[in-house]
Amino acid sequence: MNIMIVDDEPFFIEQFKRRIEELGKELRVALNVTAECYDGREALRRIAERKPDVVFTDIQMTALSGIDLARAIREFDAELPVVVVSAYPSFDYVREAIRFNVVDYLLKPVDLHSLRSLIEKLLLRTRNKSYRVQRAALLALLGSPHASEDADAAVRPLFAFPLYRAFLVQNMAIIQEHPVLVPDDDEEEERLRALLAAELSEDDRLWSIPLDDGRSQLLVAGMREDERTKLDRFRRAVSLHFSRNGVAPSVGCSEPVGDIRRLGQLVPALRSVLTERTVIGKPQWLDASAPERPLAPQFTKVEKKQLERLLVRGDHAGIANLIRHTVQLWEADGSPMIIVRLQIKEIVGILENDERETKGFKLRNWDARIEELLQMARSFGELADGLIAMLARSFEWELDELNSGDLVRLFAKIELYIAAHIGQPLSLTQLMNKFHISKTLLCGLFRENSGKSFVEYVTAMRMRKAQELMVHFPSMRNKEIAEMVGYADQNYFSRVFAATAGMSPSEYRARHAESG
Repeated sequence: MNIMIVDDEPFFIEQFKRRIEELGKELRVALNVTAECYDGREALRRIAERKPDVVFTDIQMTALSGIDLARAIREFDAELPVVVVSAYPSFDYVREAIRFNVVDYLLKPVDLHSLRSLIEKLLLRTRNKSYRVQRAALLALLGSPHASEDADAAVRPLFAFPLYRAFLVQNMAIIQEHPVLVPDDDEEEERLRALLAAELSEDDRLWSIPLDDGRSQLLVAGMREDERTKLDRFRRAVSLHFSRNGVAPSVGCSEPVGDIRRLGQLVPALRSVLTERTVIGKPQWLDASAPERPLAPQFTKVEKKQLERLLVRGDHAGIANLIRHTVQLWEADGSPMIIVRLQIKEIVGILENDERETKGFKLRNWDARIEELLQMARSFGELADGLIAMLARSFEWELDELNSGDLVRLFAKIELYIAAHIGQPLSLTQLMNKFHISKTLLCGLFRENSGKSFVEYVTAMRMRKAQELMVHFPSMRNKEIAEMVGYADQNYFSRVFAATAGMSPSEYRARHAESG
């Protein structure tokens, strides 16, 4: 951590430097006094050159007081922490210091215990600031797999590790929320990084990035060397942290690369690995560099003929039994998700061809519904239940286990519940427990009755409510509206609003004000 000391007494500066040096040795961290200034004006001139992580300043100085220095620093770098060190315990000084975001106020002579506590806080703050800058750079790389020269120049100084690995953690059974619904939790992320970093070497670094698909977490490790034993420990720690209710995550692990700028290419490859090789109900650690398993045969001719005969007879219960038996075969074979997806599409294609011939063609968005079903199912048995329910609703089968009228009424109750609790945290688990319904059936209800996923439905409802409040109560602040529709973070709410409405909250207000 780089430190600037500002004081017009050289003796105090030398004494303070010795205390900081002692603390650095005691804490085993680099505390570097990179600038010594004898007045506030000199400090302002040298900040850009020395780039301190913290400024310690006296108050009573001739050219520019410590309070004026803090005010000036806040104007051009609001995140640079300033600590006042003064012999004057004046309440007026303290009050002025607080006004200009001074992070602490130490009295001379400085107590070593108080200084140590403050330095530890500042070290954490500095690490977190560096972490946020690096993570923003990683997000930029993810958004642009082929970075420009300007982006390369901006990223290169931030990352100096010889090796990097990316880990994509995915478990739809437990990650039931979405960044749109639940903003990042800084404390939870800090615990995650501390837990996983403990399994890496002391010189290694870990970044954690929730991805925008709502079901994945990207972990990026910068490493001095790539050790197999280290990765084994890291794998166990990842499994432990992300497991819920006995369900562990599936994790895709990239090959080691020497250039962090390749991150934007690694993540799509990891997504493909997880999509193609994951087996429902069997969490796995999947190495992207390992050879792929040969694909199993598709829906066989025998099963196809059997399905067609059942369709001719209109035996919907028989079709449901055939599907359940087929899913059991997939489970016995350990069929990966890519095979299951293709076989479900083949079954759906046969059913839709029959309907086209008998009732006329009806276009449906099968891909999204099948994908959601696959991602939500925690077991092959749950997959079978969800698939049969989806097909029964779509093709209007008459099954004793499913009554379409009851399901319509159930969804109406769910809609009322969501509307009544729109300002509170909402999750699939909450609705499952409230209405005693499986996750696959619940997700199917949203898709069938609204054309949206659960996340899309709740987000749209929240944004509609926010827009109504802006129109009917123009004096209400965005912060108040955000809280009323379930967002504690106003900035996060604004980003979601802009993504869904195509304009910022202020632009939306201005447009409606102009139209009267």
